[in-house]
Amino acid sequence: MKILDLEIKSYGYKEILKTIVSCSSTRKYFSFLNINAYIAVAARKDESLRNDLNQFSALYSDGIGIYFASKFLYGRSGLAERINGTDLYYKILDLAEKNNYGLFFFGGTENAAMNLEANLRELYPKLIIKGVIARKLCFDENILNEINSSNSDILFLGLGTPYQEKWIATFGKKTNIPIQIAAGSGIDFLSGVYKRAPEMLRKLGLEWLFRLFSEPKRLWKRYLLGIPHFVFLIIKQKLFTKESL
Repeated sequence: MKILDLEIKSYGYKEILKTIVSCSSTRKYFSFLNINAYIAVAARKDESLRNDLNQFSALYSDGIGIYFASKFLYGRSGLAERINGTDLYYKILDLAEKNNYGLFFFGGTENAAMNLEANLRELYPKLIIKGVIARKLCFDENILNEINSSNSDILFLGLGTPYQEKWIATFGKKTNIPIQIAAGSGIDFLSGVYKRAPEMLRKLGLEWLFRLFSEPKRLWKRYLLGIPHFVFLIIKQKLFTKESL
């Protein structure tokens, strides 16, 4: 379905994991990003970001905003399942451990990179981690060579928007890693450096509110200004396009 000019696949967790298994077994290139309201609005304003997003194999939903927008625009044909990006990453790690997939992580803060492996080992003791590099916003061929030499199965890329999208658009098909995930701040969460909202808030779709109170200086514009802007654009799409109900 189309949400703010972005084609988002109506896949749930099971379908996404099935795609990962299929592409991993054949070493077929597959890159994806979970689109949230912030990225959807950013892409509408930034042509370069839109072009980079078009290079991805698939765009999936992330969070309560995109889920409700799909229901408002398409009714019963909207998203069948609300996807949370971080929950999806944990499911992928579980899948990776069971299938002996090699993982490479590029992104997150220096502190996250230092703590990532130890934190994941507590949850997934048999996980195969082939490399971890902290976030660097330069497009370095040396990093590409290190990633390729790992011969991993899955790359978690946590450079933040729009840098991770630009990296995959530029280097994605130059790597030998079949599965590439633009994970945003996911590596910081997986490392334990960023704390997740209590489970009750996550179930209610209010994880964004917890993040706002945790990092108000960095995130206040994204949520306090970005959410009303997103709602306005969704209403505009509903009123002035033929694709929505």
